[in-house]
Order: sequence, then structure tokens, then C-alpha cells
Amino acid sequence: MKELINVHNLTFSFAEQEPVLKNVNTVFPAGRVALLTGPSGCGKSTFLRLIAGLLPKYGGTVTTGKIDFNGQQPTVGMLFQDPLMQFALDTPRHELEFVLENERVPRDEIAGRVASALSFAHITELADRQLTALSGGQQQRVALAVVIARQAKILLLDEPFASIDEANRHFLIQQLDKLVNEQGITVLIADHDCHGYQQLHPLVYQVTGGQVQQLSPTNSQQFLDEADCIARQPLQTQLPLADDIAALALDEVTIGRGDEQLLSIPRLKIIEGKVTLITGPNGSGKSTFFAALARLLPYHGNISYLGTSIQDFSRRRYRQELGLVFQHANDQFLNVTVEEELALSKKNGTHPYFKDHLAAALQLLNLTGLEKRVVYSLSGGQRKKLQLLLMLMMGQSVLLMDEPFAGLDQKSLQNIFTLIHQAQKVRPQTLLVISHQLAGIDQLVDFHLCLTGHQLIYQTGGHHES
Repeated sequence: MKELINVHNLTFSFAEQEPVLKNVNTVFPAGRVALLTGPSGCGKSTFLRLIAGLLPKYGGTVTTGKIDFNGQQPTVGMLFQDPLMQFALDTPRHELEFVLENERVPRDEIAGRVASALSFAHITELADRQLTALSGGQQQRVALAVVIARQAKILLLDEPFASIDEANRHFLIQQLDKLVNEQGITVLIADHDCHGYQQLHPLVYQVTGGQVQQLSPTNSQQFLDEADCIARQPLQTQLPLADDIAALALDEVTIGRGDEQLLSIPRLKIIEGKVTLITGPNGSGKSTFFAALARLLPYHGNISYLGTSIQDFSRRRYRQELGLVFQHANDQFLNVTVEEELALSKKNGTHPYFKDHLAAALQLLNLTGLEKRVVYSLSGGQRKKLQLLLMLMMGQSVLLMDEPFAGLDQKSLQNIFTLIHQAQKVRPQTLLVISHQLAGIDQLVDFHLCLTGHQLIYQTGGHHES
């Protein structure tokens, strides 16, 4: 196999910190898929950004070594875990046109390349929608279309499927397969959840201890088989009882987006002091449901909190009772450093567990020693864990959590589940969790609501994501 990306003795670190990557030597063949896996904060995203040329251009230092492309200068495209980070304009069409204009594509070719990229990503009907109004899966399709339009020869994907449903995941993997087999694109993927990748016949690389090591074919196959096995395990949940107390109750509630009706809920109660999972396809209205509960979007009908309409609370009072963990961690932060964020939550937070156990929580989440770090310099997984910790510290009676586990490895997930269980014992909160990350989540949740047919319906027994 012809080598395309050669990494020679590469050492990289951020200012005055231990190297993230240490004397890395590895190669990536042309026209193949490489799957990089490893724990949160191990350097996977940093490694992709180095290949993309974003580092050290925008931070950090290469102290030794280099990355070369076998004497070539191929176009490199990168898809981030949060696609909104890489969009500059308002609609998919405008974003594609903007990118191609910056690439100095002849004007008479732009319309055709835009149409072709939209068709490849199956988003032609979304071309003129607002990007911020699209679901996570739809945004990822737009990001893929941008790379297709640029005709990139190397494609880098950072946790590309962390917040999207199985249908979108399967579709995007199929499209990646076409890029590799029909166009000879070289693809590098950094991911924690590695199920479904067998179709791409990837070379598997382990990133740990600052090193990047390719696994043997036998170990790679075992790794991929285990990932698929974990993903096939059904959730096991029970139905709430008729006399369970409702923290939130909905009566004849309808929620829409423009002229489109997303949810129609005749009657529903969210059980007090319990953890309820919400699943459903991308774009079905899960985040919109949360926005209505948080009084950020209008709705019709009645939503009550502990028997009182949520409209009867002042906004200040309601925010003291209900908190929202945003899907994108960066949207949650108000300060620059980890230390400043923790100080703010300690000052304003009311959860008694963290008054005495904050140091233990930081250690459990592997955040100890990061206090002086700028929050935006943390890995995606570290930012997710910090975001969740800060919001748990606030101690609201109800906490809405939108994709809180996206991009986290299994050990980090288990530690978060442990932390939530410990905090729940001291002060039970009503937690609503939107998640496409389902592996092992039935260890945490009490109930499961599935958004289907514009309704939220409790599920019981063994079931997969719809």
C-alpha cells in the first residue's frame, strides 16, 4: 500500500505543559480508512488538527519531528465534532458557495459543484434552511457536503457521529465508503464509539500515552467486534407507576417550528427525582422539546411544575428550579479558565454533595490539575465532563441534559454515571437526558421516552434506539 501521510518523530505540546504527543512515528496509507481510538484527552483531536495544519498555526509547539504527505500537497478537509464551529454563513447553500469562492473555483463551476455536493449528502431540500435550525445529523451532512465540494483528498473526522441517530450514522458511513472506493479518498476518523465501522475495513490505531500505535489485524478485528456487540445490547427500562409524583406534567401540549408541528402530547408526566432518557431521530424535536420546557420557545397547552403552570413563575425563579445543559459545551461556559468556571458554580451552586466532594468529583472525572487551563484548550471530552460537573453543582431541582455524553469513552461514561448516582443519593434531582450514546446508559436511567409520531411514549423491556 502506498503511504500518503508520514509522521516522523513528532512531539507536540501546548505552552508550558507536558507533551500531548511524544516522538510519534506512524504512517497512513492512501485510499484507506484509519480509525483512531483512545480515552478522552489522549490527543486524538490534537493529532488530527496537526495533520490538518490547524496546529501549531493556531497554538502549541512542535518541538521535534514533522508530518509530510509523500512529497504531495493534497487538499485536507476536516469535520469537527460540533459542525457549527466550522460554518461561517447562514444556510448550507451560502456556506458551500462561500467555501468555493474562497477556494477560487471559477464562478461558472460553483453552482454545479454546490448541487452535486448537496445531492451526495442528501440535503438538497435543506439547502436554504438556517444552519442553526438543523439537527445535529443534518449539520453533519452539510459539513460532509462542504468537504465534497472542496474535492478534498484527505478527510479528517473528529467524533463525527457523537450526537446523531443510527440512521444518519449508517448513511454517513455508507457515503464515506463511496468516497474511499470510488474516489480513492484517504479518511482518518477519531472516535470513541466504534460500532458500524466494519463496512469501511479500517486500519485501527490506538492513541495513548502520547503514542499512536497501529493494532494488528487480529486485535483490530476483535476491537471492532466488541464495539458492534456493545451497540447491539438492548436497553432495559421499566414504565413509571400511576401514582408516581410528576415533577413536570404536560396536558394537550403542541410544539412547532414555523409551520411545522413537531410534537403533539395529549398527556405526559416526568417523574420527580428520577432519570428519564429521551431518544428519537435527529430533527424530530427533542431539543425543541427541551427549549419549550425551559421557556425558551413558545408552546400551546399547559406545562406545569409541581402542579403550578410554568408560566406563573418569574423567569428568575424558574431558572432557579430548572437548568439546561446545552448540546454544545462551549455554549455553557462564561469564563476563561477551568478554575474560574468552578469558582462561579461554587459561588452560585446549591447542590450539597459538591460542597464536600468537589475535589473527589474532579479526580473521578480526571479533571484534577487542569484548573489553570483555558476551557477552550481542553479536549472535547474534557469540556463535556467539566460542563456536566458545573451544571450538577448548580443543584436545580430539574436538569435538562442535551447530549451530555457525546464523545466520551466508556470509562469516562462509567465515572459520570457513578458521580450522578452519588449526587442523587444526597439530593435527588429530576434529570431528563437526550442521548444517542446508549451503551450502558440503562445503568443510569430509570425510564425511557421515545419521540415517535410527534409523541413522547414511555418504553419498557429490551429495545434499541428507533
